[in-house]
Amino acid sequence: GPAAPPPLQVPHVDAATLARAAARGARLDQVFDVAALDDDVRDAVLALDPARTADVANFCNDYPNVELRYSVLDADAVVAGEPVALSVTLEREVDDDMQDVGLVRAPRFPARKREGWWLVVADVAKNALLAVKRVSVARAADVRLDFVAPRAPGAASLTLYFMSDCYLGVDLQYEFTLEVRPSE
Repeated sequence: GPAAPPPLQVPHVDAATLARAAARGARLDQVFDVAALDDDVRDAVLALDPARTADVANFCNDYPNVELRYSVLDADAVVAGEPVALSVTLEREVDDDMQDVGLVRAPRFPARKREGWWLVVADVAKNALLAVKRVSVARAADVRLDFVAPRAPGAASLTLYFMSDCYLGVDLQYEFTLEVRPSE
């Protein structure tokens, strides 16, 4: 079936909460939409006591917001069938009041869990994974992904994915073109 909407991972948010939001004209498509509600609308939509409202606020405050930048190293010298390096910089928005960055707030999960993040380079048209790397992102990370350039010269359309193994709605996807020169 279809994936559950990301706001359902917020503690105390359920289908009834989403229905109350819709009835007030508020769309809750992402976790950040819950945090962005005006206070009076949020109170009416959540309909929670102060302790549970604090659970929601803590989850939303700790929910990862990661910015990604990438570049192909020596992009003008990529040769068919030869190694390619992709440099990826990850920066996480971290507030001073965040507690234990990297520990997942997952009240429905039976044990403590640390966040897991994956960087993947894929050739979607060929259904091929070119690079996969598990990374940790507390505040920032610089990562190098090495893979082999496609064997066919010309423009290769590739996709860089940044995926969480524990949160919905935080995955990032970037399409890029690799100009592959023929091997000599």
